[in-house]
Amino acid sequence: MLTELGACLNTDGNALSAVHRHALLPAGKLLRPLLVVQSAISAGGTPYAVMPAAVGLELLHAGSLVHDDIIDGDTVRRGRPSVHHRFGADRAIIGGDALFFQPFALLAECRQRGVPDERIVTASRVLAGAGQDLCRGAMLELDQAGALRVTVEEYLHMAGLKTSPLLSGACRIGAILAGAPDAQVTALGRYGHALGLAFQARDDLLPYDTPSRAAGKPACSDLANHRPTLPIVCAYRLADAADRHLIKTLLADGARTAGRQEQMGDVLRRTGALQAVHEVVAEHVEECLRALSELGQGPGADELADLAVRLRCPSDVNAEVEAR
Repeated sequence: MLTELGACLNTDGNALSAVHRHALLPAGKLLRPLLVVQSAISAGGTPYAVMPAAVGLELLHAGSLVHDDIIDGDTVRRGRPSVHHRFGADRAIIGGDALFFQPFALLAECRQRGVPDERIVTASRVLAGAGQDLCRGAMLELDQAGALRVTVEEYLHMAGLKTSPLLSGACRIGAILAGAPDAQVTALGRYGHALGLAFQARDDLLPYDTPSRAAGKPACSDLANHRPTLPIVCAYRLADAADRHLIKTLLADGARTAGRQEQMGDVLRRTGALQAVHEVVAEHVEECLRALSELGQGPGADELADLAVRLRCPSDVNAEVEAR
């Protein structure tokens, strides 16, 4: 997979190539490509046939991270300068845009690997829909900034649009390209949607249970952007009047300081919000397993189940979840 990822990047040394190589290499956990491949295997397909599409999902994800870092003003990604901090916002925006288009060309390359045209057309629709949903979710996230009266259900609806579409889409695309029946494509899509919500909940916990250096990005980013993540939403519901006032103050300040982050962490712990978020993770892991139960055991499905189950135990989850 790493070989194919490197091969799809330009090597002519121009500015766009430099931006893309910085955004993509060294690679992260390659979760979305993994979902494409394992979903295809579960449907009787081969990694070779779907690998271009798998790489395309990683490019789209990387482009979304480039733009996210600009919106959030984050200067660090994966423990090194973010793309806009390294190359400037103008080049980062153009580089991110290019990463959104290349996946469609890569998806078409599956034709040279024996995938029928009609499957590629269907998968292309799924890919485009996932990108549109991601943008809808990003807009909702901006709308929720500073809004402490957001409910858990409203927050998860936003995450279900911003984080889940690329995971659900990756699963569906892998299954479609492999020729899976509609029922299997639907089940894998449900798995990916639930996995996205579980990953987002785990990602929201990272600033409070993972050292900043291990997390690979500033721990105070969400707080600095007045963003009520799931732990903060839960804490506000569980807090007494004094802690609610403190939560409001910390979120309104939007300070990029470790001290403010530690204060928020203290509130989340004493209100039981962190435990509440772990329960949300567990709930969606169970939904993942229910969806996979429709496939039965076998290659691909077992690996997907293992991936979901590992989310239950924080020590088994790589700190760089990159849910968004």
